[in-house]
Amino acid sequence: MTISLTQRFIAALIIGILPVSGHAAIGLFGRHYSPLDSERPIRPRTDYIILHTTEGPAQGSYEELFRYGEAHFLVDQSGRVYMIIRKEKVARHAGRSMWNGKQDLDNCSISIETVGHYNQTQPDAQYVALKRLLDSLKRAYRISDDRVLTHSMIAYGEANRWFSRAHRGRKRCGMLFADPATRTRIGLYSQPSFDPDVAAGRLAIGDAYLARMLYPGPSLPKKR
Repeated sequence: MTISLTQRFIAALIIGILPVSGHAAIGLFGRHYSPLDSERPIRPRTDYIILHTTEGPAQGSYEELFRYGEAHFLVDQSGRVYMIIRKEKVARHAGRSMWNGKQDLDNCSISIETVGHYNQTQPDAQYVALKRLLDSLKRAYRISDDRVLTHSMIAYGEANRWFSRAHRGRKRCGMLFADPATRTRIGLYSQPSFDPDVAAGRLAIGDAYLARMLYPGPSLPKKR
């Protein structure tokens, strides 16, 4: 009998959340690896954590991420966390990406998808689970808060008929995680204050609204 992706998703919920060795601080997880997990290489380094929003409901988002191996973790709105690609492997989540001159960030970043939309607040349980996950990953990979980025910060578009230059603004994915108050809720107390690729002239601004949202001004409160 062939099991559909929808049935796999439901089964993951029924099975419950399973402990993941070495990550007790995160809480409990459902481990349901994408079939592409076995084909993915080990990531040579981990410099960044990239936060995404699914822009759609949990079930359909899970099915797509599972099918294409597009995330390491998925955090749903109830606070459940699913591991889709093993954390040490490459997940194809960043697409066309650049940060501080470095491209193809799939090879140096770990990804977290959150069920929700780029411009909408998320439930408390989801923020709590995301904070725990971030705390664990930051410790494991020695990643500072200002290297926890949003997909909208790293995605860029090539020159096209609307823009004469390569430009930032291809996606607004994860934009809410640049908001200082939201970052504080998930345990992030610093963030980039400007776009290094725009500042260096490598990219132009293609979405002025997004640029304002990503770099809102003063530093975040210090951790108590």
